[in-house]
Amino acid sequence: MDFLLLRINSLFVMDGGTFFFIAISVFIVVCYIQKQTYKGLLKMKEKKFEKESSILRNKFLHEKHELNKLVDDMQKKSEKYVSLHHDIMKNKRPFSRVAELFCDWNTAVYDDTITFLRTKKHPAVKRSEDVKELKEKTKEAIRNYKEMKYKYLFLLDAFPELKQYVDDEEALDHLSDYKDYEDFKAERDEVFDWVTLDEYKKMDEITRNQLALDRYKKGKKSDWQVGMEYEMYVGHLLRENKFSVIQYGIENGLNDLGRDIIASRVENGVRYIYIIQCKNWAKGRPVHENVVCQLYGTAMQYELANKDLFSQETKIVPWLVITNELSDMAKKFASKLGVLVSVRPLKDFPMIKCNINNGNRIYHLPFDQQYYRTQIKLPGECYATTVKEAVDKGFRRARRHVFE
Repeated sequence: MDFLLLRINSLFVMDGGTFFFIAISVFIVVCYIQKQTYKGLLKMKEKKFEKESSILRNKFLHEKHELNKLVDDMQKKSEKYVSLHHDIMKNKRPFSRVAELFCDWNTAVYDDTITFLRTKKHPAVKRSEDVKELKEKTKEAIRNYKEMKYKYLFLLDAFPELKQYVDDEEALDHLSDYKDYEDFKAERDEVFDWVTLDEYKKMDEITRNQLALDRYKKGKKSDWQVGMEYEMYVGHLLRENKFSVIQYGIENGLNDLGRDIIASRVENGVRYIYIIQCKNWAKGRPVHENVVCQLYGTAMQYELANKDLFSQETKIVPWLVITNELSDMAKKFASKLGVLVSVRPLKDFPMIKCNINNGNRIYHLPFDQQYYRTQIKLPGECYATTVKEAVDKGFRRARRHVFE
C-alpha cells in the first residue's frame, strides 16, 4: 500500500513534459481503438448494404424481365389487333373479323386464370389445360353469335321492312307464305315500317296510311331521300307556276348529268328551257363555285346536244335552287355565267302521287316501292296532300296488304 501511494505521489512530482507525453500517448491509443471499432462497424454496414443491394438488384432484374415479357406479349397482341384492323378496313363486310376481335377481348380473363394456375406455388397444369379448352369453346360460341348478329343487323339495315317480322312470331310466320324475296317485297305493305302491328290491325286503311305518312315526314331520312324530297318540292313549286316539269334526276338517278329538273315555259313567244339543279344542304353550309360551274357546263351540253330539235326560238337557262346562300366567289361565278339562283327552304307539299295506269287509279306514298318511278303526266293524274284527299279523288292504294 505504501508502495502504491509512493508511485501515485511520484506522478504528481513529474515534470510537465513527462505528463504531456503520457497524455498524448493515451489519446493516440484511444483514437486507434475508436478507429478500429468504427472500421469494424463500417465493414459490417458495407456487408449489410451489399447484401441488401444484391437482393434489390435481383428483384429489379426479375421485375425487369417480367416487364419485358409483358411488353413483348402486349406488342404481339397489338400487332395482331393492328393486322385485324387493317383487314377490317379493307373488307366492306368484315363480320367474321370483327367477331374475332370482340371474342378475343372478352375472353382475355381466361388467360389470366391460365397463367395463375401454371405459375402459382403449387402449379395446377391439368386445371389450366381445362380452362384453356373452355376458353376456346367460349370463343367459338361468342364468335358465332356475334358474326350472326352482325349479319342480322346488316340485313335489317339493308332491308328495314324485315324489322316488322323479327320481333313478332305471328308476323314472322307470314314469311313462310312467300316464294322468294321479290314476292315478299311485292306483297308487303311498307306502312309496317311506320306503324305497329297493333295499330295496323285496329285502324282503318285511310287512318293508318295517313299516320304512316305523318311519321315518315317527321322521321329521320337518308341524304338521298332528303335530296329526292327537295327535288319534288321544287317541281311542285314550278308546276304551281305553270311550268312543264320533268323530274329528270328522279327518273334517271346517277345518270342525270347534274340535271335534277328540266322545266319549260313559253314567255313572249320564246320557249325557255330551264336546266335546274337542286341542293338541300345543311344549314350554314354555303354552295361553292364548283356547283355553279357544273350546272353551267351541263346546261351548255344540253343545248349543244339538242339545238337541232328546237322548232321555235329557244333559250337554255341554268337555274340553281338551293336552301343556303352561295359563297362570295360562287355569286361572282353565277353573275358572270348567267346562272339563275333561288334560295328556297324545304316546306310541306303534296307528296302523294295519284297515278292512272291502264285505267287503274292508284296512289303511291313516299315510302312505297314504285314511288320514285311513278310519273305524274297524264290528264287526271295529280298530287295529293292527304290520304283522304287521294281517296276522295277516286284513287286507291297500290298493293294488296298482308293482313287484309
